[in-house]
Amino acid sequence: MMVPKPKQEKAMSTLALAPKTLAPEIEFDEPRPRPKAVARPKRTMSPRAKLLLLGVPTLALVAIALGNWLAYAAQFEETDDAFIEADVHPVSSRITGDVLEVLVDDNQIVTKGQPLAKLDPRDYEMKLAFAKTAQEQVIAQIPQAEAALSRAQAAGREAAAKVEVAAAQLEKARLDFDRAEKLYTTEGRAISKQDLDGAKSAFDSATANRTAAMASQEASAAGVHAAEADLTMAKAGRDHAQAIVEDAELQLSYTVLRAPDAGRVGKRTLQTGQHVQPGQALLAIVSRDNWIIANFKENQLSQMRPGQSVEVSIDAIHGQRFSGHVDSFSPGTGAKFTLLPPDNATGNYTKIVQRLPVKILLDASEAKAFASQISPGLSVIATVRVKP
Repeated sequence: MMVPKPKQEKAMSTLALAPKTLAPEIEFDEPRPRPKAVARPKRTMSPRAKLLLLGVPTLALVAIALGNWLAYAAQFEETDDAFIEADVHPVSSRITGDVLEVLVDDNQIVTKGQPLAKLDPRDYEMKLAFAKTAQEQVIAQIPQAEAALSRAQAAGREAAAKVEVAAAQLEKARLDFDRAEKLYTTEGRAISKQDLDGAKSAFDSATANRTAAMASQEASAAGVHAAEADLTMAKAGRDHAQAIVEDAELQLSYTVLRAPDAGRVGKRTLQTGQHVQPGQALLAIVSRDNWIIANFKENQLSQMRPGQSVEVSIDAIHGQRFSGHVDSFSPGTGAKFTLLPPDNATGNYTKIVQRLPVKILLDASEAKAFASQISPGLSVIATVRVKP
């Protein structure tokens, strides 16, 4: 295949074939090549410059963040050594008996005084019946004692009247004897010796009668005191019988186990037909009033005071924060209340940072919505705001 030549080459060939006389020789300039652009060398940044360029802003941001964090951290004290606490009321039997019926289930919510279980009451019903019978017998003795006292008091009044009569008779006999003696001695024996002796005998008899009446009065008084003592004993027996009846009623009431406080049932080991003994733990009632015991290090307590606000997060409740306040501080560190407190008066002493339990109360309005999820023993993180 033939490639057509450019027109410029064709014209030049035609001119070359023509005679030189016809036209002067024409010289054509060859196209000049364009100068190539000179490539400039690229500027490269040294690693040190790159490090400075990136490091300085980074360090500045880190410094700003660290400063903000330190300023924020200076306002709070935090610990994860904290747990939820609540009152746990153990329920045990106060009498011996067999479980007749269990009225609650595990984890059930109960109110204060609600029946939890029933024991067989027949033995205690019999004891109560015996006590009431004995009480009736003792009560029947009181009217008898009162009647005996009345008789003794009447006999005492009668003896007192006899004493007065004997005294009057003695006075009359004394006067008669004085007159008879005067008539016999000073009036020239106006009466006979026999009359004088009769007056003397009457006087002595009246004296004896008065002495006997006084002795009878004293006996009557003693009888009154004895009757009063018998009445007092009868009343004491009545009171004693009443106490026995009340004790029997109380023992009978113990056949129904009741909740000592409102809360939830836990650790239930009570079963129907079980024979229980006094003091035997049967179940527990966990109170619904919760608080937090947070163990802060001793170097965190310098600015902590009761009433400061606290932010609490509970591990078992994700994404929820509760507010509260510092209530009080323990009177001693946790190590001080252990079974064997450490004795640092030795030569091998090593300082260990101690922790002090701090009681924190949750806001009831917030905790109420999560009452079923807040249980004693759960781990929490407590953050106390020590600076406003």
